[in-house]
Amino acid sequence: MIEDFRNHFWHYLILLLILLIGGLVFVLNPNKIIKFQVGTLVAIAYIFWGIIHHFLEKNLNFKIMVEYLLIGALSVALLGGILL
Repeated sequence: MIEDFRNHFWHYLILLLILLIGGLVFVLNPNKIIKFQVGTLVAIAYIFWGIIHHFLEKNLNFKIMVEYLLIGALSVALLGGILL
């Protein structure tokens, strides 16, 4: 795990920045519609990050793409159910 983190430091740093910036905007903004939009954008960024990460690692396949899409869709659906 630590070796994987060392080998992919920049990948995980970008993911961390996506989640932190999205989380900050989400927490600091009182408008529920904007929170939902930010959450959706973070989910889309997460999906693209995962696909790009696995593409660069040369282990991208259909199953991995579907997994990232389903996790993103589930996140947006749960967020929509909570906020809207």
